Parts: sequence; C-alpha cells; structure tokens
Amino acid sequence: MPAPKGIPIPEVRAFRLDERILDSRTTKGWMSDDERLIATHTGGVLFDIDLNCAKWDEKTGEMILKIHPQDAKRILRWIRHATEHVGIFLHRLEELD
Repeated sequence: MPAPKGIPIPEVRAFRLDERILDSRTTKGWMSDDERLIATHTGGVLFDIDLNCAKWDEKTGEMILKIHPQDAKRILRWIRHATEHVGIFLHRLEELD
C-alpha cells in the first residue's frame, strides 16, 4: 500500500522521513539535507539551533537567539511551505522576509 500523501518536498535535496513497521511504512515528513530542519505532515517545523548563539536577557528573563539572516529566511520558508499545505495561511510571515 502506498504511503499517504502529505506536504510536498520543501527543498530539492530534502529527504523523506519514514517510519517502517514490518512491511508497511508511514511517512512522517521531510528532513533537510544538512539535517537542520524537519517539516512534519501536520504542518510543524522543527529546527536545530546552536546553543552557543543563545543568551538570556537579564531584564526580561527571556532567551534571545541570534540566527543568521540567511538561516532565518530558510526557516521561515519551511514554515510557510508546511503550514500552507495543511491549510493555514500565515500572511504576516511575508513581512519578515
């Protein structure tokens, strides 16, 4: 039986994440070729962060992450791609580009 359809491939070199149980397979999502981004078929996007780029704001107690603009745009592109294919349209993400 073929795997269920989910979101299309987000980047050219991304590869499929499958869960295999005996002879059947369940597709879970996509992983980037550098293994830093994962897009799930439910519209979620997970990304790997370097904790050396994080610090605590002493005034607010919040964690501040510094991400290179090129990496941030790539993350936003994956988020937009995943959410639009599950029917959630995030129009305000375009303002961040």
